Amino acid sequence: MADKAEGSGGVYSGEDEYWVMKITKIREKLDLIRGDVISSTSRIDFILGYKLRTYFFPKTNNKATILFWNVINTPLLNFDKKISLYESIPYFKKLKNYLKVKKSLRFVQKLRNIMAHWELDEKKSSFKNIVMFTLVGKYRITTINDSLVEDYRKHINLLLKEFGYSR
Repeated sequence: MADKAEGSGGVYSGEDEYWVMKITKIREKLDLIRGDVISSTSRIDFILGYKLRTYFFPKTNNKATILFWNVINTPLLNFDKKISLYESIPYFKKLKNYLKVKKSLRFVQKLRNIMAHWELDEKKSSFKNIVMFTLVGKYRITTINDSLVEDYRKHINLLLKEFGYSR
């Protein structure tokens, strides 16, 4: 039997080469999706922080700047805490699209956390359905596909629009 260890001078079968190419393409696609999700979620995190700052200080002044850069835009107030703060402020609850914004924030947060912390299941994944799993807590899986990515983009666009920004 031929040694198949990479770099050992072993021989790969055509089936092995196909599997390596398949996994490489899946990883590349996942890397692109991860990059988009983490980058755009960071933007939403920053914008939400600014929205919170303008709630407390509608006009820019020294106190507003200190609050934003030394409290809101720091690890002390992570994305989840910013969303929770947003959800607790009566002013935001009265806005017309509050429930849509809240739903979109939580959707974006969940997918961002999956992209940042979950692992690729190479054996169960295909180019159209990328399966990811976590072992933290209990074993869970999720499937990343074009439909989910499109839903994510709709949520991002809704948030950008509601927060007064465009993509």
